Amino acid sequence: MSNMKKRERILAIIVGLLAVGVVGNWVFSRMLQGPLAQRQERVKKLKSDIEKRQAHLRRARQAGIKLAAWQQQSLPSNVEVASSLYQDWLLELLGRAGFKSPHVDRGEPLARKGVFHRLPFAVRGRATLGELTQFLYEFYRADHLHQIARIGITPLPKTDQLDLSLSIEALVLPRAESGDQLSTRKSDTLASERIEDYQPIVARNLFGQGAGGTDPAEFVLLTAVTDVGGQTQAWLSLRATGEVLKLRPGDSFEVGQFHGTITEIRPPDVVIQAEDERWLLTLGDKLSQATALPPDF
Repeated sequence: MSNMKKRERILAIIVGLLAVGVVGNWVFSRMLQGPLAQRQERVKKLKSDIEKRQAHLRRARQAGIKLAAWQQQSLPSNVEVASSLYQDWLLELLGRAGFKSPHVDRGEPLARKGVFHRLPFAVRGRATLGELTQFLYEFYRADHLHQIARIGITPLPKTDQLDLSLSIEALVLPRAESGDQLSTRKSDTLASERIEDYQPIVARNLFGQGAGGTDPAEFVLLTAVTDVGGQTQAWLSLRATGEVLKLRPGDSFEVGQFHGTITEIRPPDVVIQAEDERWLLTLGDKLSQATALPPDF
């Protein structure tokens, strides 16, 4: 019996210890671990809120810096004065660059939610590639709040002139610092401050025959082999200039570095002598597609 009681006491002690453990774990989880996890979660949320506020403040400071710079670049806050001054400035710039028949139209100012006004301008004129380069250099060197939104360039046949049309936009901010005159500051956005560094653009002759290193013969096409007044003619169309060469046997022509003489016209083919070689050009083909003929042909 004593052994039985002893075992019962041991079991009771074990059950009691287990109960204490369960209660202790519940107390630890409910009274300590739960509040601690909640506090850690709150601290984490507060840190996240602080980081977001700091990021917002950084963006606000950056926006403030940009706004201050834009107010210095802005045209005068009086929209009518700004539009007139900028139109005169564009005409002066076009004249200095050497444009022929320059014309500047100003459109109606467009308000944007009371934050700024957009002033549209349409520019027309004729100029060489060098004069256009000079204009663009001076335009982007000026520290105005403006941009060229669109530019149209049409080479004029048989000349080095370009027919140009530009859409330009300038902005007016309500608290501009320029008063009643345009800013005279220079922009630092250009790759180089020296106009001489942009002359390779002019040297490349982007809108002429052979532009950008392309073979000029790519722009010459045999468009007709026809009989005119009892004589057969070969018509070579120069796509770069719009000119058509109407050649008879014995006539010479020159395209870029290519010098040739029409020796025979055999519809639909033409035989061209160039230095010591003879070339066969077929109707509809480019000059660059001509086939070299063997000596005995």
